[in-house]
This record gives sequence, C-alpha cells and structure tokens, in this order.
Amino acid sequence: MTDTAPGLPRLGTTLFSLSLEQRKPGRDFASLVAEVAARDLGPGLEMVAFQSLRGWPRLDDAAVREVRGVIESSGLTPSCLAINNDLGLYPGRLLTDDESYEYVAVQVRGAAALGFPVARVGVETSPAILERLLPLAEELGVAVGVEIHAPLTIEAPPVAALKEFFVRLDTPWLGFIPDMSSSMRAIPEAVDDAHRAAGISPELTAMTKQLWAEPGPTVAKFPELERRAAQAGASPAQVGNLKMLFTMHGKMEPERWADFFPHVVHVHGKFYGIVDGPDGLTDPSIDWPRVARVLVEQRYTGFISSEYEAHAYSDRYDAFDQVRAQHDMLKGLLEAEASVVVAR
Repeated sequence: MTDTAPGLPRLGTTLFSLSLEQRKPGRDFASLVAEVAARDLGPGLEMVAFQSLRGWPRLDDAAVREVRGVIESSGLTPSCLAINNDLGLYPGRLLTDDESYEYVAVQVRGAAALGFPVARVGVETSPAILERLLPLAEELGVAVGVEIHAPLTIEAPPVAALKEFFVRLDTPWLGFIPDMSSSMRAIPEAVDDAHRAAGISPELTAMTKQLWAEPGPTVAKFPELERRAAQAGASPAQVGNLKMLFTMHGKMEPERWADFFPHVVHVHGKFYGIVDGPDGLTDPSIDWPRVARVLVEQRYTGFISSEYEAHAYSDRYDAFDQVRAQHDMLKGLLEAEASVVVAR
C-alpha cells in the first residue's frame, strides 16, 4: 500500500465515501473492501458499523471472523469504526445514562473484536458516559473519539466541555475526531445539483451561499436566511433545505484545529470534490494546505480517512476517482509541509 513518509499522518478511506457504490446491484462489503485495496486507497480502512455490518451491534462469532477475514485478506489496516449512541432509540423518551453506556459499550466491544483501534461516537455522548467507558476502552485497547462535525466549533459549549474533560483526564483512550466539515471556505458546487432536483432556483442557491460566506456563526444566520428566502418566494420546504447548508458546512478557521490537540485520536478528511487546475489538485471547499500545516505542526501520525460526501448532493462524480485525487493531493501537501517545518 502507498503510504506517506514516516512521521506524517497516514491516509485511508471510509466506506461511507462509497455509499452510492454500495447500493449498486452485486455490490457487497467484501467487494467494496477489495476494490479499495486494489485501487491503493489505503492503507487505512474506516467504516460506519450500522451501514456496513448486518446484525450490528451484536455480531456472532462467524460474522466477526468473516469481516476480519475480508479486511486481513485485503491488506488494509483497520483505522476507525464509526458507531452510534442513538439516544432516541425508544419512542417517546431518551435513553437513560445506564442505557446509553450499555448501548455504546457493546459497540466498543464489537470494534475491538473486529480489530479497530478507534471507535467514533457523536457529541451526544456526554463526558459522564465517556468517563464510564474509559476503563473498558483501556482494557480493550480501543480509543473512543468524539466526532466534531459542522456546525460545531471549538467555541460550542459541548465541545468546550469536552476539551476541559479531555485535558483533565489526559488519557490516550478518549479524544476528538475532527471532521473538516466544521472548517470550510465555500459551499460545495455539488449542492447546485441537489437544489435543481428539489426545484430550488439558482437565485435562491446563490443568495444562500452569499449569506453563508458573510461573517458570523452559520447557525446564527437562520433568522436572516428565513427573511431573505421568504422575500424571494421560497416555500417552507425549500427554506428547510437551504438551512441544511448552514448546519452541514461550518466556517471555523482551519488553524483552530490546533486547539483540539494533543487529544486527537483520528481525523475525518471530509471533502466534496477535488479539481485539477492550474495549481494542480485542489479542494475548492476546504483549505487543505492550512489543515495539513496544523496536522504536521501538531505531529499527528494517526490516520486521515478520506470521506467523500458529495454523494449526498450529486451522483455526477465517481467516488473512487475522487478519493484517489484527494489522496494524491494530501500526500503532496503533507510531505511538502513536513519539509517546511523541518526547515524552520
């Protein structure tokens, strides 16, 4: 497997990038993993447990052997298993703390059984639950990482509380998983395809992109978005669709990712499309040169899982080709940044 130079972040792929590919006739888990390996899109392999594994969170021994066998035969390295803490599992009420702990704990055990060194949870998993999980994580050798996804930033109260919590415990078994959706520089072009399909006019899309680009936290702009959209004649359903651009695409400065270190256990390399232009391979939506600088300066040597999510908006692009392009771009950026850091 192609890899970055020693001492740099390692590359990999999450099968979530291949969500549309997974739905094609004849596709299954084994064939997806095999193609990721054949296209040299490792060495890291991440997957979303509930998306890729039948019977999750309770796999029998035969299923565990089958999954491990597929991964081992591919030559890929398990990097992270995305698990869920579904607080709304039961109608009409939220899980109690005891239920939440047990629901996540069985999945952490599953991650260990499958050979994954990191399990991803959402920010709904509170510090109290995480602290209860710590002895299990230590015992199993599985780090539990909380994903920081748009619209969350370092200033968000739940994130600030997690930061204080991780600093206090200072353990390698609990930490953050930064997702680059929180630090974007532009709304992805693929959104235009989705809006056309939903009957949203190009003028409404352009207005929403302009408002998104203006200073200020994205979700704080909801009232102004509603006002401008109503003036433009948008329906309530269309306004709801437009709001998704503010919740799924954050504007935190990439340099702020440094504030999450040293408590970072994995990185989600979210992206919506790589283009090949006069300056080579670039990402119009995410400033990867600035992100790469942070990761190298912080001496991060874990995995970056390429997470192609334009499939949420458009099927125009081949996900395998897009991940290949991101890997080529990131390898160049990381190795170039390492040279700069050494020269300083």
